Amino acid sequence: MLKAFADEHIVFPIVQALRARGMDVVTVQDRSLQGTDDSVLLDATLQDERVMLTNDRDFLVLAADRAARQEVFAPVFYWPQQRRTIGEVVRSVIREASQGDYSMACSRVYFL
Repeated sequence: MLKAFADEHIVFPIVQALRARGMDVVTVQDRSLQGTDDSVLLDATLQDERVMLTNDRDFLVLAADRAARQEVFAPVFYWPQQRRTIGEVVRSVIREASQGDYSMACSRVYFL
């Protein structure tokens, strides 16, 4: 299963549920990176070979910009914060994170 990096806006019960299901998830708070520029977070996510878990649209803009420049970027798992239950999000993340290897997932946005 792919490892994950949770944006600071991800509610902690999602992180807890993913960890309980065996996913290696670190958070912005775990790394004391609150308030860090999103582009720096996305770079760190790629360097650590993790997927970015987010419901921040700024990551969609970053991903589109990097894709347009044909730059490799960390996979982005995105979902609207208000529209999904915790269980739905967790099942979707686990499903996608279990699909393949990291290099195949890079430079893609997964809309969960």
